[in-house]
Order: sequence, then C-alpha cells, then structure tokens
Amino acid sequence: MSSNSFDELPCSAKLVYKILEFYGPMTFSQLRNQTKLPTSTLRQALRVLKENGMINAGICLEDIRSRIYSLTECIELAKDV
Repeated sequence: MSSNSFDELPCSAKLVYKILEFYGPMTFSQLRNQTKLPTSTLRQALRVLKENGMINAGICLEDIRSRIYSLTECIELAKDV
C-alpha cells in the first residue's frame, strides 16, 4: 500500500484500518463497538477498504452468520520488510 492511497481514504476507513492493524481480525459488531462509528459509516468504510484491496472478509467460524474482517496478507507482509 502506498502512503498516497492511504492518505486519500476517508477518515472512517483510516480508523477501521488502524483498529484492524492494532487489534487483528474482528467481526462487524466488534468493529462497531471499538470504533463507535454509526453502522452505515462503518459499512461504507469497510466497502472502501475492500475495494482498495486492503482488507479481507471471511466467515466467522464462531458464528457463521457473521463476517470477520482482517488486513490483507500482502499489506501485512509489506510492513514487515
């Protein structure tokens, strides 16, 4: 991820990204509780991050009705270099 693409993200998307970076994978409700963002704003932030390839959404094994969001591996690996 280039710093320019991150800088161009909405503030809500940056917040969600940083929360996932700090805490690791989370469900939608966990993100909502952690960020305190309104539901529609959080959905928009997740959509923007997914469209930019910055996060993945998978099925939560504890509750298959929920999705779990995490940073994409390529971004996590790039930070380690």
